[in-house]
Amino acid sequence: MNIEIIKEEMRKHVSESVEVSIFGLRNKKEYFIGTISKMYPYIFTVRVNGVEKSFNYADIITGEVQVKYL
Repeated sequence: MNIEIIKEEMRKHVSESVEVSIFGLRNKKEYFIGTISKMYPYIFTVRVNGVEKSFNYADIITGEVQVKYL
């Protein structure tokens, strides 16, 4: 995948609900459900329970972060 393709797809879903899965070290996984709030050149933010969490587009390519549109 290309970062520009990921950005274009995410622009369609700004302000919509998403599930973000983060795969960390030692098979540790975290899941968040929130809304895509802002998009910047290198990161995007997801609002989860009133708190904004930021993620990098490159992490989607490497598989460390997965975004599922709800």
